[in-house]
Amino acid sequence: MFIADISNNQEKLKISFTNEINSLQLPPFVTYTATSVLGSESLTEEFESLPLPCNCERLCNQSCPCSAKVNIYCNGILSENYNHSTGPIVECSDLCTCISSCPNRVVQHGIQFALEVFLTERTGFGVRSKEFIPKYSFVCEYVGEIIDEHEAEQRLKKHGLKESNYIYVIKEHISNNKCIQTIIDPTFVGNVGRYLNHSCSPNLFSVPVRAGSMIPKICFFAKKDIFPFIELTYNYGEECIVDRNGSNCARECQCQSLNCCGYLPFIGDNWIT
Repeated sequence: MFIADISNNQEKLKISFTNEINSLQLPPFVTYTATSVLGSESLTEEFESLPLPCNCERLCNQSCPCSAKVNIYCNGILSENYNHSTGPIVECSDLCTCISSCPNRVVQHGIQFALEVFLTERTGFGVRSKEFIPKYSFVCEYVGEIIDEHEAEQRLKKHGLKESNYIYVIKEHISNNKCIQTIIDPTFVGNVGRYLNHSCSPNLFSVPVRAGSMIPKICFFAKKDIFPFIELTYNYGEECIVDRNGSNCARECQCQSLNCCGYLPFIGDNWIT
């Protein structure tokens, strides 16, 4: 079974689907989108401000007020010196005066490698690349509906223990012990990132990036060189509760890596807050 493009031409490159194992079809999105959308008008005020634009001429350099000042990118690849303590990544945007080929514009240009959703042997649908991905390259974004805590809790209550939970929560710590929280759910509206599987030894890692909006893009970069047709994975989280009040809450991990902890990451009922 083969589908040439599950994105319906919404991505820069076609996202194919193949099933070489059985006749199982890809569960369709209600809506495929290449960029996250606000799931509620009540969230508009929270993300209404915009990053300050730069007034650089043509190409930005180290004096740019955006993230180029700390050399976030080098030749279109995330710098090896980047770490979360460096500060948030803010790309130049359409509000800036620099040109579109400015070195501080990477994830906004979209997917750069031909990706494919496929049926794996053990973990359902997964994602792989049809071509070589160099270390620290941008691979894809985790796209979905931006929802608030109340909506996330309501959706989680409807999930069965065996059902997949796609909700992604990112907490960014800023000054004065404040925390910016963004919740993304690609269950009904999303992109190829929805099908990325967990591994205790992943080849991807996530970084929040802002480009023309205060809504952070959850962007996956290659943790190492990735050869064609190797499954793309990331670590769902660091904590795992195997037993709580005598009942098994975590699902068995099937990644089969040498350092597999045995169970998928699971955090208690208050994991959103």
